[in-house]
Amino acid sequence: MINLATRCGQLELGAKNTKTNGATMGRCLRTRLFALALSILCVPMALAQSFPAKPLKIIVTLAAGAQTDRLARALAQEISQSVGQPVVVENKPGAGSIIGMLALAKSPPDGHTVVITTAEPLIYNPLLYKRLPYDADNDFSYVTQLTRNLGVIVANRDVPGNTFPEVIAYARANPGKLNWATWGPGSTPAIYLEWIKKQNGVDIAAIPYKGTAPTLPAILSGEIGLTYLAIGTAAPLVQSGKLKPLAITGATNSAVLPNVRSLSEYKSDPYLTSEFHVYAPAKTPNATLERLSTEFSKALRTPLLEKLMANTMLPVGSSPAEFGASLKTKKVEAAKLFQALQIRPADAPQ
Repeated sequence: MINLATRCGQLELGAKNTKTNGATMGRCLRTRLFALALSILCVPMALAQSFPAKPLKIIVTLAAGAQTDRLARALAQEISQSVGQPVVVENKPGAGSIIGMLALAKSPPDGHTVVITTAEPLIYNPLLYKRLPYDADNDFSYVTQLTRNLGVIVANRDVPGNTFPEVIAYARANPGKLNWATWGPGSTPAIYLEWIKKQNGVDIAAIPYKGTAPTLPAILSGEIGLTYLAIGTAAPLVQSGKLKPLAITGATNSAVLPNVRSLSEYKSDPYLTSEFHVYAPAKTPNATLERLSTEFSKALRTPLLEKLMANTMLPVGSSPAEFGASLKTKKVEAAKLFQALQIRPADAPQ
């Protein structure tokens, strides 16, 4: 290659044989183009190998102590061991996850800051709010879908009725007397409430909280009568008699609460997307996204995470491309659900 480069230099000074010179210059040009292409291809490989170059930060859009938070901290521990860098978890709850997502959107697109959140910010919030302080389509890069989540509708011990039909019968006979904790409009608990109200013709008041952590003391004390909880959060409280289980969300029963019937059996399940997602800022390099996806997927298969998720969350660990395709489908399904519930866009919370 050095000899050819020397020869190219000689040709540029003006050799006399035009035919020979043309052929040799063609070879020279092809060699240079090949070297350039090879160097371009090596850039993402080098980026992936050098990442991460500093500590990582995981923003969690729900409060400390929530299932999302516990999952994030376990993942941070495993990923830190894998990549040899500290991984810090920072909780930024509130405003329907808008606060945490906005913080991510303003972060450098180098992959060192990601968010773990629910389906709400990119699937439901664009349908709920006329204007958002972030662009759901352009401000974020897809990393992975972490899990599919199992949930349960629960009641405070003093709520009249021990089964879903009994509580619905009480609510129908006593409009407005029962209330339900949500995490704001468009959150998973809020959509379950709206669907149950529509399907059963009941009036139950929605009371917003900043995630699971503040919801738990409210429902245990009787400040709130009903809500949706992740099954991993609810199961110990149900098993100790502190809460009453009314129905498992989805179409199948749960091994954790085997005697509780599914909400679909009562024709009251919207088959909602209940998942945990990972996003990075827009314009994060593809090689970095792939590396992040791989690290999260590996962590999901470790004993620590398998124990944490047992019978409560189903690990997924999709690639960025798979995750993006899945989100596209779920956005269409969510639009149909919101239309059925006649949910109209409102002003975004501050």
